[in-house]
Order: sequence, then structure tokens, then C-alpha cells
Amino acid sequence: MASTLVFLVRHAKAADRYDWTGGDRDRPLIDKGRRQADRLAAGLRREQPVLVAASPWLRCRQTAAPLAAAMGLQVELDDRLGYDAPDLAAWVRTAAAEHPGRAVVGVSHGDLIPIYLLQAGLVHGFPNFRTGSLFRLEVVRGNVDRVELVDRKELKRQVGDS
Repeated sequence: MASTLVFLVRHAKAADRYDWTGGDRDRPLIDKGRRQADRLAAGLRREQPVLVAASPWLRCRQTAAPLAAAMGLQVELDDRLGYDAPDLAAWVRTAAAEHPGRAVVGVSHGDLIPIYLLQAGLVHGFPNFRTGSLFRLEVVRGNVDRVELVDRKELKRQVGDS
């Protein structure tokens, strides 16, 4: 049985939370973050994802948008990827089950992804997980077989500074 590739992406660089005067859910990407989002799109486009989902929070939607546009998809907003009803385990299971043998992308937050991976026993210790980075999961028959951290520096090396 072919594995489903699940990419869990930490949103790109957003406005500083201490300088931002609006609500946290509306904190946008900054220029560096928009470049990171474009780089993520360039790096993940070759995986041909059939689903691009995101936390409803603005910075996650903005991170997902370039990839969704490149693939001719809409960003599917999912509360399980955000802070309103976090449940990354359920999102991974559902996305993998609904798209067997394909690639799917979920854009979430820098604490929720490592917490899920730690609770599932997929990583040991809290990883150095920077904005614009991702985890690549291989899911076979509903089980995560392999987890790999792809740092934004590696993405930059792979696709150049687009």
C-alpha cells in the first residue's frame, strides 16, 4: 500500500506579537513571511498536494495561499489545525484516510505541531521548529511510519531564494 505524505507546516514569519496592536488571530505575515510562504509553495508544489488546509488564523491562511493557488486549489480552513479546536491527530488521520497514496498539507502553529508529535511519540524532546519549516510524515494504513523535519534553511537551499 502506498504511503500518504502529510506535510505539517508551521506558518511563516508573522508580525511580532508584542508590537501587533490587533487581535492575535488577525496577526499577518510580514515581508519575510511572505517570502517564506512562496518558498514553501515552490518546495511543496513538486509533491502535488491534493489538499491544502490551514488553521483559520490569518498567518496560517496567508502561508497556505501561495501553494493552494499554485495547485489550483482553495485553502480549506480547519479548526483542528488552529487554537479554536486543536486536534492535529484527528486531522492527520482524516486527511490520510481521505487521500490515500497522495500528498496533503496542513498549515498550523509552532506549538501545536510539536505538541501533537510529542504526544503521539513521534519525536523525543521539543524540536527546533522555526517559522516556515515543516514536518514530513509518511502515513501507511493510518499509522505514521516516518517523520522528518525539513527546516526552512533546507527549503531555501532546495528552491533558492524565490
